[in-house]
Amino acid sequence: MTTKTKYKELWIASVDIVASPGYKFNDLVDCSECNDTLPSYDGAWANIILHAKTINEAINLIEKGLSEKNFSIKFIDKIENLHSLVEDENVNIDLVREAEWLYTSKYCFMISDKLWPYLDT
Repeated sequence: MTTKTKYKELWIASVDIVASPGYKFNDLVDCSECNDTLPSYDGAWANIILHAKTINEAINLIEKGLSEKNFSIKFIDKIENLHSLVEDENVNIDLVREAEWLYTSKYCFMISDKLWPYLDT
């Protein structure tokens, strides 16, 4: 499969995530480098890379992948096809590297880079 063709099966989603009912957000994330004064976060924004044939399949994978880690979707801001981003040269090389890794792995879901936690105010 050519690079351009495989990118058509890769998606990037910007998602606002929260802890599933019965869980605390801070308990679900690895914060081994943080100190004990960390606030109790309400949620986080995440970029999620998905390997799916269609956008509908990608949406289902977001929900399934997050639920496996005891997270829930609060809001999906956008989902874009990686092929379109590459064609428009609107993607950084780190994202492409992560997408390449996901494409060649047995996985179909990954959180890209890091989480951006927030407090509801």
